[in-house]
Amino acid sequence: MPINSLFRLKAPVALCALLIAGAVAAPTSARADDTINCVFPFWFGFAPVFVAQKEGYFESEGLTVNTAFDNDRANVLPGLETGDIDCTMRTIGESMARPRTSETTGTIIGTIDISVGADGVVSGPGIDKVEDLLGKTFAGEINHPGTVLVQFALSKMGHSIKDLDLKLIATDDSVAVFEDDSIAAVATWEPMLSTIVKGTSRTGSKVLISSADYEGLITDIILVNTEDYKANPEKYAKFLRGIYRAIDLYVADPDKFIALSAGEFSVPDAEMKEALAGVKYTTYEETLAYMPADGNGKLKEVLDAFNEINISLDLQDAPLPYAPYVDATILPGLFDGKTR
Repeated sequence: MPINSLFRLKAPVALCALLIAGAVAAPTSARADDTINCVFPFWFGFAPVFVAQKEGYFESEGLTVNTAFDNDRANVLPGLETGDIDCTMRTIGESMARPRTSETTGTIIGTIDISVGADGVVSGPGIDKVEDLLGKTFAGEINHPGTVLVQFALSKMGHSIKDLDLKLIATDDSVAVFEDDSIAAVATWEPMLSTIVKGTSRTGSKVLISSADYEGLITDIILVNTEDYKANPEKYAKFLRGIYRAIDLYVADPDKFIALSAGEFSVPDAEMKEALAGVKYTTYEETLAYMPADGNGKLKEVLDAFNEINISLDLQDAPLPYAPYVDATILPGLFDGKTR
């Protein structure tokens, strides 16, 4: 889901390194009760963290949350493994991909947003349905949500991504790549999804498939260091309360929410508002429905789907079990006796 890399320049890898260095400088015992270091991709879906900071939701809980942008799992996962980073957020399918195994640290404790049109595939003229891609050249990143959507749709027809000519690209290049008329379709995300459809020279191009077609499949989750979560569950309950209070603000007053957070992404309010049309923040109640205590909610269905998708795309060696990877223990009664 991350947006155009032109905006990512605000958040170089060095920022992640500085945050980690700061975390290392503070003894773990000093951080355990009151501080969470969270590193996540540069994506509007994670704006509730900034809103919770600015509205004082974390502060009212006695919690300090340090943040940094980093889109690269290769930079984030080692910090999560060592405990220098306490949390990250990204799509569940991406979080499950190699090098994760059932022994890797990291526990999903909540959801934050669902893509409902912000991710998708743009196709050229003559490609009107997913099966029209069979035997054609499809461009995208292997773990991109658009690629995942195509694999999921093809699997329902008894086919797979292997039945296409897959051209690996960087998503940031999707606008230029699509101008090559040998490319039948390209996986991309907003704002490039809309940019391509509106601006391409290829008359008859369209959004072939998007996350709106499979609501819930592209879900962003909150992933935390397993050991610290087990030792300090209330710290993470404080974090979740801040997140869901911020989402409540978005539901009640989206313009105020955007005004508080757009500056963190160095974009105008109007641009963020347009992009968020394809995003659904998950409220506390919606998260409870996705992650019920009995483990039989929507997130279980999504995890099972990604076990198949990721193995098909050679992104996983074996299926991951739902539990203990997903732990909804602190969700029931999260706001009992607390401010909301």
